[in-house]
Amino acid sequence: MKPIFLGERVSLQRYTATVDEYNQEIKAWSDLGDERAKVFQGRGDERRQAAREQGEKTATFMMHSNNRTRGLLIRDRIVHKGANWDITDLSDDTPQRGFLEATARRVVP
Repeated sequence: MKPIFLGERVSLQRYTATVDEYNQEIKAWSDLGDERAKVFQGRGDERRQAAREQGEKTATFMMHSNNRTRGLLIRDRIVHKGANWDITDLSDDTPQRGFLEATARRVVP
């Protein structure tokens, strides 16, 4: 089997919310740590077309399956090349290969 090169650095962040003195929700992100990933952006013609129409981009991030990546939640996010990607799906269905895939989207201007 050909080895998979996980060459891009990504940061994983956990969403947290607190309430200020005016009872307004304050969103905050805390760093979970960095991982190496293989990034598949805009897989498939349908996904690319939807991104153009809706102003969002979709990507799949393949990372090693470890305690940190297996602990990711849908409300968490991935920071890649300065852009924030909201996780929309997590797939740990390849444990025999040792990888986890996170599908994420970001709003594009």
